[in-house]
Amino acid sequence: MIKTISALFCAAMLSLSACASTQTTQHDDGWVDLFNGEDLTGWECQGDISAWGVEDGELVTIKPGQGWWLRTDRMYRDFELTLDFWMPEGGNSGIGLRGSSNGDPAFTGFEVQILDTHGEEPNEHNCGAVYEAIVPATMAVKEAGNWNSYRIRLVGDTLNVWLNGEQVHDNQKLDDRGYFRNPDDKLPLNTRATTGYISIQDHGHPFRYKNIRIKDLSPDPEPAGMVHMIDKNLDNWFAQDNAKWTNEGGTLVGRDGPGHLFSKSTFTNFEIRSLVRVNTKGNSGMYFRVTPNPDPNNPWPHGFEAQVDQHDPKNYTGCIYNAAWPSIGPAQHGPITKDNAWFDYRIRAEGNRIRTWINGVRFVDAELHEFNDGHLAVQGHHEGNFIEFRDYRVLPLD
Repeated sequence: MIKTISALFCAAMLSLSACASTQTTQHDDGWVDLFNGEDLTGWECQGDISAWGVEDGELVTIKPGQGWWLRTDRMYRDFELTLDFWMPEGGNSGIGLRGSSNGDPAFTGFEVQILDTHGEEPNEHNCGAVYEAIVPATMAVKEAGNWNSYRIRLVGDTLNVWLNGEQVHDNQKLDDRGYFRNPDDKLPLNTRATTGYISIQDHGHPFRYKNIRIKDLSPDPEPAGMVHMIDKNLDNWFAQDNAKWTNEGGTLVGRDGPGHLFSKSTFTNFEIRSLVRVNTKGNSGMYFRVTPNPDPNNPWPHGFEAQVDQHDPKNYTGCIYNAAWPSIGPAQHGPITKDNAWFDYRIRAEGNRIRTWINGVRFVDAELHEFNDGHLAVQGHHEGNFIEFRDYRVLPLD
């Protein structure tokens, strides 16, 4: 299993080194070209990758209706993004922000709409809208058949958007607005993923895109080479005790407990990043350098636990359970996550130095000496517990 992870990691690194010269042209001002004008290096597809192509240095839909969403191969939390798009008559597309690798990016994260609505009154569906959530201030899209330009700045829970130089969203908050298909089916923006992929939608129309560039403003930008750990049948994992684990469309779901799901491979120095959501009064943890408890009557393993619990006044999300707590910055004042809302967890272990971040905010930076290596694991804590993980990824540092 260690060899399998190593092979995946090496393959990822070889792919990244092969595309580095064309995918991420770094400019002196900090901007990076997401699209190299030559091929789809740096992009992955949730539909048919052959439905997307490159013509005359432009990213195009060559089989409209079959590509669904094209997304970056790296996740972004805070950023400024620019792109140009050409839209046909009746055209429909969108830009997905902070979406996960599974599900519809318009709702796992959110979508800034592209639609042929020149001359119409703004609403939560037409061009410039945060789809089914926030109405744009003005209708700035040009008539079909013309090029348009988006500039999007997203930092924390604050969104600013310019369309053709007109500001259509001015410091809009990702709050409790938002729904899924029906206004009665609420899906608040502040419960969706806090980091994710940049995506472009194929809605069945011939579109063209160019000048796709990003400036990563995240306090902790994602490193290259992270390896996805949630395989389809969970063959890379083994479970113990009472919790039940399933892969549901790419989301790892744990029900009930107590019990744990362990990686078959072991790690010493590494970084973990994952989107996490727990139900009301739920409790879980992301274990590392851990071994199962040899006592068959004791479900709690030996190792470090990065806690997931919004209610424990001492061991709340971001803490290392009964071992390390925040000592600097705003995180020392208590939890910043909430039940039934996605957040992103980052854990980095290098020798005895253990660090955690929640939504880019540093929680723990401690010297811990008890455990040196072991499995990764996730926890089901009690009966009625419901925990979800998306895009659970590891970067070995050895």
